[in-house]
Amino acid sequence: MPDLQRGQLFKLADGSWAYRFRDQQGRRPQRGGFRTKGEAGHALASALDDARLGGLGFRRELTVSEAVNRYLAQHDVDPATTAKLTRQLKQAETVFGIRPLRSIQADELGAWRRKLSEGSRHDVFRAFKQVLEQAARWKWIDENPAKYVKNPKAKRAEFQPFGSWEEIEAIAAELNPRFAAIPIFVTGTGLRPEEWLALERRDVDRKAGVVRVERVYTQGRLKQCVKSSRQRRRVPLRQRVLDALEALPPRLDSPLLFPAARGGHIEPEKWREREWKPALRAACVDHRRVYDMRHTYATWSLAAGVGLFALSRRMGTSLAMIDLTYGHLAPDAEEHERMLLDAFDTRKSEAFGRGVDAEQGD
Repeated sequence: MPDLQRGQLFKLADGSWAYRFRDQQGRRPQRGGFRTKGEAGHALASALDDARLGGLGFRRELTVSEAVNRYLAQHDVDPATTAKLTRQLKQAETVFGIRPLRSIQADELGAWRRKLSEGSRHDVFRAFKQVLEQAARWKWIDENPAKYVKNPKAKRAEFQPFGSWEEIEAIAAELNPRFAAIPIFVTGTGLRPEEWLALERRDVDRKAGVVRVERVYTQGRLKQCVKSSRQRRRVPLRQRVLDALEALPPRLDSPLLFPAARGGHIEPEKWREREWKPALRAACVDHRRVYDMRHTYATWSLAAGVGLFALSRRMGTSLAMIDLTYGHLAPDAEEHERMLLDAFDTRKSEAFGRGVDAEQGD
């Protein structure tokens, strides 16, 4: 019986990739249609594995856990994203881990999805769907059973903006002095938590009255914003925010604008539980999420007459997302628009009248 060959990868005329090898029976299995050389390589490795075990009298089925591990091993993204994906896929492994990959059916995927928590359901199912889709590309399974299961996003959580600056200042007064500027700063700039956590004092230009967003702190890691990203931006600082920053206790042991007690980055979950929630209760303010300060900035900006285009630039998000998420929360937006249009019509009429008078004078 001939030895099993390592096989080879080659490109087809249509630009796709294929593999072939000589098995222990002397045959030359070949399979194509792979989009990339990497996909063909993974499929070849699996085929060789099956062929070796086939020579022992049985064909080994790849399990869900093995498929997940192989998928993660080749998933070329930053470590924070990989860690998040690993956590999400752990839920699929807990239920399906020892099952042969080919045995997973669409109906049981749908039943499993329904049992997931509503908040994480969409993302957890999407992660496992990606693994199954890749498995289909690598020819481990004939098709992705998850494509037959609908996976709508959860309904957007309702949020309630703060009612006034007095509420914000009441919360600030209940916080540790080194954190007292945070509610005023975030409500006044609309920065995301991962953005204001990463700010350094050098990012604030007090003379120009702006703050620069150039990096984020997320999942314990500091990352620079790419230059083409909407997230990289300048945000004007209103006087109330500048005054709050001026009152911050000086810290020479850290370059961060809002450092933790020991000078490092604030851990958002701990800060929320130990500082934010107690401050809300002490200030007798209804519960709000930390992110609701950003929502409040958007709502108040629209109510003040800031245009959607300008607001989308300041918040580092798309114009469509601003309109979808916040447009309906500006109760006087229509009235403000009418005032602008009426003022324009008045100016046009006055200009026309002056023109007519000038002609009659001639």
